[in-house]
Amino acid sequence: MAKERVSVKIQNTEFDIETEMEPLFISQLAEYVNKKLNEVRKEQHTQDTIKILSLTLITLAEEIFALKEEKENIKTELDRNIDELILHLESATRQ
Repeated sequence: MAKERVSVKIQNTEFDIETEMEPLFISQLAEYVNKKLNEVRKEQHTQDTIKILSLTLITLAEEIFALKEEKENIKTELDRNIDELILHLESATRQ
């Protein structure tokens, strides 16, 4: 896929991004970032841009870590289920 220039607005600042990702996806990401920034701004009752950006980054990092942990838990459970199925299959083929 060829690189494309996509314009997005984050907190009233326009950014031109060169990317291979779909423009619609980039726009959705920008909307999500704006939503998170607004949530933090309202929770903190501040206009301090650096504080808002920093706390939003922490919030987003927390989401990523939680999703990674959830993914690992699912993978572990799936591996355990596969091992159990293999044992049952081996047991059934011995009979």
